[in-house]
Amino acid sequence: MKERKVINCVITDLDDTIWNWLEMWHSSFKPYFDDIVKSTKVNPDVLKADFKNLHQKYGTTEVSFAFNELTSLSAKQKEEITKKPITGKSILHKYYSNKKRNLNSYNGVLDTLKKLKEQGVLIIGFTESNAFFTKTRIKHLDLDGVFDCIYTPVDSGIPENTIRYYPENYWEPKLTEIRHLSKYDRKPNKEILEIILRDFKLKKEQTIYIGDKLDRDIQMAIDTGVTSVYASYGHIIENEKYELLKAVTHWNDDDVKREIEFKEKLKNKEIEPDYKLINSYDEILNYFRFKQNDLKLNIELLPNVIAVWNKITDVQQHFNDIALKIRNLALTTFTFIIAGIGFLFKENLSFIIFNYYIPVSAIFSILGALIIWVFYFMDKHWYHKFLVGSVKQSSKIENKWNKIFPEIGLSNSISKESNYNFEKFGIRFKSNSNRRFIFFYRPLIWSLVIITVLLFIFNQHQKSVSYKFYEQSIKQNKVLDIDNKDLKIENELLKKALKEKK
Repeated sequence: MKERKVINCVITDLDDTIWNWLEMWHSSFKPYFDDIVKSTKVNPDVLKADFKNLHQKYGTTEVSFAFNELTSLSAKQKEEITKKPITGKSILHKYYSNKKRNLNSYNGVLDTLKKLKEQGVLIIGFTESNAFFTKTRIKHLDLDGVFDCIYTPVDSGIPENTIRYYPENYWEPKLTEIRHLSKYDRKPNKEILEIILRDFKLKKEQTIYIGDKLDRDIQMAIDTGVTSVYASYGHIIENEKYELLKAVTHWNDDDVKREIEFKEKLKNKEIEPDYKLINSYDEILNYFRFKQNDLKLNIELLPNVIAVWNKITDVQQHFNDIALKIRNLALTTFTFIIAGIGFLFKENLSFIIFNYYIPVSAIFSILGALIIWVFYFMDKHWYHKFLVGSVKQSSKIENKWNKIFPEIGLSNSISKESNYNFEKFGIRFKSNSNRRFIFFYRPLIWSLVIITVLLFIFNQHQKSVSYKFYEQSIKQNKVLDIDNKDLKIENELLKKALKEKK
């Protein structure tokens, strides 16, 4: 079996690799375009040409909302785009809603990126899309902080007359760094990847590049000497969608000329990626062994890291103390319940339901079992969850920084030692923090359940013997000297029942 390469950095394309850009664009622009044609009666071909000019002006097909700059529409026709109907949304509002609703990451993308993040892998994005729209997608898909850095062309801006619904800095990522490239740097220019490699001092043999275009993404990775991964699931050309995209494309004549020259250059060249993703992004986990990128660790942050780790350790101790107090209180309560059962049993208190004598001690016992179960629930499913969360967070810090400061390893050491394997006298069982709940609470709960059953059985047997004794005595016309209050009542009831029977 081929040994998996060790990778500590993933550089990935975004559009049609991380998210389905074409589906998002077509599902929002097509209804938008059709609604404008329907409401304004404008010639569709004229409107397409108008949109193409608008898109070329700003260098992106994503400024379709700037309808005020369309020359084929009159002022009155433009009012139809923002006019809100009696029910539903305006044409423009529907465009925004469709764009947001149809922006989705591919299967496995988010989970895979988060797994890589947890392992300390450096995750870098590269896109040729407008920086502003890239930021909005990062925000909508909750990817801020998942990517360490994203390279994008210098922003050409958005139309000044655009109605802003959010503050200007709303879309700025708080955790992911945005770095800009020249808007003239296009794939498959290997200088793009060379810049990224230099910026982060990356080793080519420990870096992979993932993209959905063979002639652009994969060729660029091959030319750079970086392991190439072809996301074939994202390169699905659907004629209807692409035809509309080409009709309103932002490409100008120079772009088209460059594309023709590029295609001619690669016409007889077969491009073979190193790896191929067929169905989903998470297939990379089968091809590579990922490890932490030490360049991500800033030694100057170590004092802050230790301070955070100390605080998390204090939180662990806090919840551990709470758990011990809960168990101590559970034992104290159990002792009280046993004492209460003994007292009620001695008093021989009971009541009748459907001709069955129910001992009060049995009711008290089953209520006691329920109370102990409540302790168990609060301990395991409440505070223990908090404890586990703090341990996991502490372990993340320890795993990330242990090479630089190995002394912070308390949580990992405790977790390791808490797993105990017992093998004596032919008995074998494994113990961990979850199983210890069973060892502690189960005997308490089951002992009370068993006591409840025994009390019920004993009480029924005792009453049965008493009835037989008094029935025989009455038949023999014996006068009984009964001191027990309960038995006196039972005797009177029995006399009455026998009299009615005669």
